[in-house]
Amino acid sequence: MIRALFVDAGGVLYNNISEETDFLDRVADRYGVDRAELARRVEASAPRYESGARHVHQVLRSLVADGTGPPAGTREEARWLDHAYLDSVRAHRDNFRALRRLREERPGLTTVLTNNEAEHWDRMKDAAHGHFALFDALYSSWRVGRVKPALSFFTEALRGCRVAAAETLLVDDRVTVLRVGAELGMRTLHVSTPEVLAERLGPAIRGDVLPSMP
Repeated sequence: MIRALFVDAGGVLYNNISEETDFLDRVADRYGVDRAELARRVEASAPRYESGARHVHQVLRSLVADGTGPPAGTREEARWLDHAYLDSVRAHRDNFRALRRLREERPGLTTVLTNNEAEHWDRMKDAAHGHFALFDALYSSWRVGRVKPALSFFTEALRGCRVAAAETLLVDDRVTVLRVGAELGMRTLHVSTPEVLAERLGPAIRGDVLPSMP
């Protein structure tokens, strides 16, 4: 029986900002750096802000320091970054509704946010769209101090929620993350497109449709 639901946000509840929008291109153009190079730097540096080790503004400021644009460390530029980020966010409302409906149907189910995100932007998205309220526990990367797909990310979340891996359904859009969960014994649901969650979440929890690894 599934007692806990671990749910990703980017790609499941929201769009993937770095992969599906022009946010990084806008940042690169504003600060006069090469688009492809900035994307590479952000991918390599993301664990620094996703783990909570550094503020996302600090990391991005260091990544565009050699550009020809305005100084990135001012309050005005911080506001620009936040506006550009939030302007790129799209909430998948059907998936919000699917989670709310599931919580009503299964009040004993523990819902857990297991997301890689900077704390600053995670809180911004919550202020705008309210995804924190969908969960009983928040295990975003900045709270755990670890970043998926690290095995320790999930062992910490399982320990904190006091559930066994076999009692947990892991929902994510990344196959590499799902494979680590499966290695621990979790059931998995691959959200390859946003529509998958609303269509398959209820049956997956009830056991009518057994999720499988992609």
